[in-house]
Amino acid sequence: MAFHLRYFQAGQFIFHEGEASDRAYIIEKGSVDILVADNQEVIHSLSAGELFGEMGVLDQSVRSTAARAKTKVTLLEIKPGQITDRLTDTDPIIQALIGVLLKRLRALLPKNGEQQNDDLLSHVASVIEQSGLSKFRLESELRTAVNSEKVQTVFQPIVDLNTHKVAGFEALSRWFHPKLGVISPFEFITLAEETDMIIEVGSLVFSRAIDLLSQLPESVFISINVSAKQLNSAEFLPSLSQRLKNQGINPARLKLEITETMMVDINQAATWIDRCHQADFLVCADDFGTGYSGLRQLLDLPFDVLKIDQVFIQSVLSNSVNITLVETMVSLAKKLNIQLVAEGIEDKSQHQLLKDMSVDYGQGYYYGKAISIPDILAQKAQSFKK
Repeated sequence: MAFHLRYFQAGQFIFHEGEASDRAYIIEKGSVDILVADNQEVIHSLSAGELFGEMGVLDQSVRSTAARAKTKVTLLEIKPGQITDRLTDTDPIIQALIGVLLKRLRALLPKNGEQQNDDLLSHVASVIEQSGLSKFRLESELRTAVNSEKVQTVFQPIVDLNTHKVAGFEALSRWFHPKLGVISPFEFITLAEETDMIIEVGSLVFSRAIDLLSQLPESVFISINVSAKQLNSAEFLPSLSQRLKNQGINPARLKLEITETMMVDINQAATWIDRCHQADFLVCADDFGTGYSGLRQLLDLPFDVLKIDQVFIQSVLSNSVNITLVETMVSLAKKLNIQLVAEGIEDKSQHQLLKDMSVDYGQGYYYGKAISIPDILAQKAQSFKK
C-alpha cells in the first residue's frame, strides 16, 4: 500500500524520548499518551483525528517526548517528505519563524515533574487545523488510489459544430473514494499538484489516452491538462513522444491543455509552449477569458487551440456583453489561425449560435457526459468524424 496504517496495543510505546524523528502520525482510532521525564509523566492525551510526532520532523531533531498507546490504536503514518516538502516551498522567512516557534515550544515543555503548561498545549492544538490533517490523510489515500488504479479516466466528447460528429475528447480524472464518494478533480488534482503525485496521475491518464487513441480513427484527438511540474520535468515530453511513437500515433492527436494560472508568467508559458511545439504537440489555452488569461496572452503566446470558458457560453443567449466578447474572441482567433472550442454547451440554441459564429468545436452536456473507454469503443462506428 502507498500509505501505511500502524497498529499498537494499549501500553505499547510508539516512540521514545531521544529517538530519531523519522515520521509523524495521525490517530485514526483510539488514544495516545504523550510523556516526558523518562517516560514517567503524562503531559497530554490525544484522541482520534489528532496529529503528533511532527515537531521533530519539522526541525529534524530527536524526539523531545515519548508516545504510548493509551488504548488499542490505529495510526496513519505521515512520512517526513509530506511535511518537509511543503515547508521547503514556503517563504524562507516563514521557515525561520517556524524554527523559532519550535525552539520556544520545546523550551516550554514540562521536564522532570514541572507543572504542565495547559494554556500552551491548548494553543498548540488549536494551531493544528483539522483541515490540514484531513489533507494529509487524503494525500496518503490518493497515493494508494493511484497505485491501485482507483483513479479512473473518463473522456468527454468534443464535437465538430458543422458535422455534429465527435472530433475528439477531453480526458478527465475521477476518484471514487470508498467513504467520501466522488472527489472533485479540482480538489484532488490540486492536491496532486502540490506533490510529485501529479507526475504519477498524469502518467496514468496519458497511458489510458494513448491506449484509446490507438483504437480510434486517425482524425480523432484527445486533449489533456498538463501541469507546470510535468512541463518542467526534462523527461516528460521525450517520454510522451516515445510512447506515442511506439504506438504509431501522430503527436498532434494529443493536445496539451495549459490552464490559466500557468499563463501568469508569459515568458515561462512561452518556453513551455515552444518545447511542446518542438515535440510536435498542439497546445490549448484552457478556460480562456477568465482570471489571468486575456487578450495579451492570446497575442503573446502561440496557442494552437483556444477553449472559451463555459462562463461566457452558458449566458451567451441572454447576455449581449458575452455575445460581443465571444464574437471578439472568435474574430481574433480566426485571424491568428487558432482553433476554437466552446465549453459548457448545454442546449441546441447555444450550439446553433456558436456554429453561426464559426466556432470550430463544442463541448458540454448537450453532446454527452464523460464516458469510459469501453463505452466509447462500443459506439465508435457511428459517432466519429471521418
